[in-house]
Amino acid sequence: MGKFLDQFSSKLAELTPTEKQVLYYIDNHIDEAKTHSLTEIAKVNNVSTTTIVRMSHKLGLEGFSELKYILKTIENQHIMLRDNPVERYKEEFVSAFETIQKTELEKLSEKIVNAKRVMVVGVGLSKMMAEYFSKLLMQTNKQTHYTYESHMIDLLPNMVEPNDLVFFISSSGETKTLVQAAEKLSYKVVDTAAITNASDSTLGKMVKTNLSMTVGRVKFAGYDITARSTLMLLIDLLFESYLKRSVK
Repeated sequence: MGKFLDQFSSKLAELTPTEKQVLYYIDNHIDEAKTHSLTEIAKVNNVSTTTIVRMSHKLGLEGFSELKYILKTIENQHIMLRDNPVERYKEEFVSAFETIQKTELEKLSEKIVNAKRVMVVGVGLSKMMAEYFSKLLMQTNKQTHYTYESHMIDLLPNMVEPNDLVFFISSSGETKTLVQAAEKLSYKVVDTAAITNASDSTLGKMVKTNLSMTVGRVKFAGYDITARSTLMLLIDLLFESYLKRSVK
């Protein structure tokens, strides 16, 4: 099996002969499949586009777009094996810094100053970031609370008050638990914000203010190694901006 097919070996038994044909084609023609549209791959294999979408779902993917993303990451893994990680991170960080919107940074620091209470929410690997941010604010005697438990996040709409500021911290900005909580809060008279690695994320669009660095999603050997240190940098920048405003 090729590098692409290896990822789905446990799913092969669920595919029909036609779906297997498409999968084998992609595995043997990765360079072409990477650039082909859904319609083009369907035409080459003499199948319907529905067949390919159905195959993608059986493989545990959201659709054809995620399949194409995996094809791209296979190429990136070859590049990463040759890369010097220090140089790669340096380039990514310099590029990410250029995407910070300073107006959002200033706006959020002012909101923290004016908020009666700041509530910080993070789950998974972002949980540590939420705790770090809340403890920074606690040092300045700002009334702060952080939560990471799903049942507490579900209760947020009942806990918040009009003068609260709710922060969501998420690398992808697509974490289902946080997106659902932000959507519920959008119907409440409360200020919301997010710190993410994606300016166009669902979470970023759901809150009133989104502070982000645009960081490319990176997977290697099946692991998500997207830099999360950028979230820490954004938190540090925001805290310093807030501190200067509160001292004034």
